Amino acid sequence: MPSQPEPATPPGRRRKVLLHPLLVTLPIGCWVASAVFDVASRSAGRPAEFTAASTWLVAIGLLAAVVAGLAGFVESLPIPVGTVAHRRFVVHLMLAGAVIVLYMLDYLMRLGAPPDRPVPAGLLVFSLVNAAVLVVTMGTGAAIRAASR
Repeated sequence: MPSQPEPATPPGRRRKVLLHPLLVTLPIGCWVASAVFDVASRSAGRPAEFTAASTWLVAIGLLAAVVAGLAGFVESLPIPVGTVAHRRFVVHLMLAGAVIVLYMLDYLMRLGAPPDRPVPAGLLVFSLVNAAVLVVTMGTGAAIRAASR
């Protein structure tokens, strides 16, 4: 009689699926695409379409970031205070808050820019700086996961 194969992970040790890493892909994707569209607005024949799309992407990213942030905060509650993982969480939380504020400013500046022209050079630079801060924030998020294993 063949024996049943053992599960790869014992039932008591199964890892639960975290929502935050899944949800953050939407704001990250929106904001990176927004930066790409900003560059395209300055080099394409139809700048108004790229400028409008970029503004929408920033707004959608902000809404998605709030949902992803709430999920991340709830999922971080079991992290014990005083641990390396908790310290990394606090750094990630501060950076994520800064990213949201930066993209809120980005959105407000876009509302004041002419929609039928390419994205102004200053706003393009600001968008690229925001993307760089976003990448650093993503790295700190990955470090939390590594430290909590």
